[in-house]
Amino acid sequence: MYKVALCEDEQVFFEAHEKICRDILDGLTIEYHLSVFENGHDFLNAFLEQGERYDLLLLDILMEGTDGMTLARRIRETDTDMAIIFITSHPDFALQGYDVAALHYLIKPVDGATLERLIHGDYHSRFANEFFMLATNGSKRRIAIKDIICLETSGRRVAVTTREGLISVPGKLTDLLSELPQEHFIRCHQAYAVNIRNIRELTKQDAIAVNGKAVPVSRTFMSDVQKAFVRQLRSC
Repeated sequence: MYKVALCEDEQVFFEAHEKICRDILDGLTIEYHLSVFENGHDFLNAFLEQGERYDLLLLDILMEGTDGMTLARRIRETDTDMAIIFITSHPDFALQGYDVAALHYLIKPVDGATLERLIHGDYHSRFANEFFMLATNGSKRRIAIKDIICLETSGRRVAVTTREGLISVPGKLTDLLSELPQEHFIRCHQAYAVNIRNIRELTKQDAIAVNGKAVPVSRTFMSDVQKAFVRQLRSC
């Protein structure tokens, strides 16, 4: 889930920016959560006291109490991954944004097209590789890559086994594999490939998946599969 926060204490801009954000996020057709805060104190309470984490923060600089720049510095003490976009009526603070590795600096009123470009860019840099589009019966279906267990070629189609079931798509196994992350998907048989992250056990001839499915592993590919399996265990 893409988690976005808006921290703005000017009511007229608060409502306008919240609407712009929701329209942009709705347009992405993704699962997201937008949290809104009317002052820096409330945001810090959620971030520090409640342990909330966000992918993107739209942050006003001039706020009563805890100002945006101070808040950003507090964030960077424990979180270097959160993207911060400053929004303000005063361009004089732009250079200070470099101190906290701000993603961008927007002048009020915020330009919707610019914000849309920034949000799209941030989202895709984080999540674009987590989903895969499968063509099924003239339509396209989006599935989470982490949920794919294995691929099996059968004639001119490929059976994609996921945690939720089986999806049959036209095409070649080699073509599908070329579009999936090579560090996670590995050929294990002339007719099979597995997502090594979803393999819980290796036997002399099978890779046992988390759903109990036994995926054949041929002698030709056994050594490569074993090495990939060990690497995966070490990374956990």
